[in-house]
Amino acid sequence: MKAVLDLPEPHARALEIILERVPPDEVPWALTGSAGMRLQGVDVPVHDLDLQSDARGVRELEARLSDFMRQGVREWVSERTRSLDGKAEIEGVSVELIGDICHRAVGGEWSAPPDVAALRVFVEWRSRRVPVMPLEHEAEAYERMGRLEKAALLREAIRRREEAGDA
Repeated sequence: MKAVLDLPEPHARALEIILERVPPDEVPWALTGSAGMRLQGVDVPVHDLDLQSDARGVRELEARLSDFMRQGVREWVSERTRSLDGKAEIEGVSVELIGDICHRAVGGEWSAPPDVAALRVFVEWRSRRVPVMPLEHEAEAYERMGRLEKAALLREAIRRREEAGDA
């Protein structure tokens, strides 16, 4: 699928550096959050870049982006979410590295981390292939986090895309 909307130029430069340093055919990662949504046609503002992977992949992202790291990858836990998390800054853009993200269900049990390599899809953007998490997966993740307004926005974008025959 072709990218529908572009990224702000600083974010585009940062993404190009990431794609050069960490080719997605070598490390199973995907662009997630607002930047991934935007490339798939959801008109949302982009403030940072979120890169999602598994535990091994997030460590490889950290190693290959080492000169940009502001905070090393560490375990992060909140009431509803648990992951490995690191922070980088590339071209003045904040980049979050997320590994093995799990969400706590209403009953208290943790979900299994997603298989990023199996779930991700590729978007053609500026003559490059960018791995993104599908909008359906993003909507489900926002629902699990209790962020229902964002999930509804994604569900509407999915519905519009299906009506247009682009699904």
